[in-house]
Amino acid sequence: MADVSSDPLANDSAKPRVLITGFGPFPGVVENPSGWLAERVASMETPTDCMLYRAVFPAEWHAVASRVAYFHQAIRPRLMIHFGLQVEAMDIQLEARAHNQAESRPDACGAHPGRSDVITGCGDMLETWLPVDALVARLQEEQIPSSVSQSCGRYLCNDLYFRSLHWAEQNGSDALFVHVPHIHVLSMDTLIRAAEMILQETLHAVQLQSKFGADPMESP
Repeated sequence: MADVSSDPLANDSAKPRVLITGFGPFPGVVENPSGWLAERVASMETPTDCMLYRAVFPAEWHAVASRVAYFHQAIRPRLMIHFGLQVEAMDIQLEARAHNQAESRPDACGAHPGRSDVITGCGDMLETWLPVDALVARLQEEQIPSSVSQSCGRYLCNDLYFRSLHWAEQNGSDALFVHVPHIHVLSMDTLIRAAEMILQETLHAVQLQSKFGADPMESP
């Protein structure tokens, strides 16, 4: 796992750069499993065909906006995988889209967004180019409870996802947001296994997209 400050742009490596993120605590949630999940997956034995970077964002409106902008520019990732907690989830949810709306809801510091949209002047919604249906099917093959979600909410998870999808659209990148449940719903081992599979499958999809210019996981 590379460190952003000591290895900017991965020394111009030809390997795709992959940013993996999670969140810290937020109101009502003292321990957020998405944070340690991002740390764990990004600390795994680095695949030989990519460079892994990680970040755990404070659950704060201002911090999300400023830090994701920094990582986009410092790393210029080819792939971004964001993990977040969905407190009511009973499975792993792969988010198909994000909305350009910000709910007036306090963050971990009690602050509100102070705006109703994520990025002023953008459209109402952005979708990932990654094949979420095929990814869920792969997870289900491994008996990992999972589903595709069409709404990332309007809180910090959605805020981060919309920003990354917007940056990806402008820079030839890909992004995916993954909502995970509490560990009393799915075990730590299951979450780690799912996260590692999502990393492997999305990286494979991105590499084949780059090689063939088509959706690699879509049947002909």
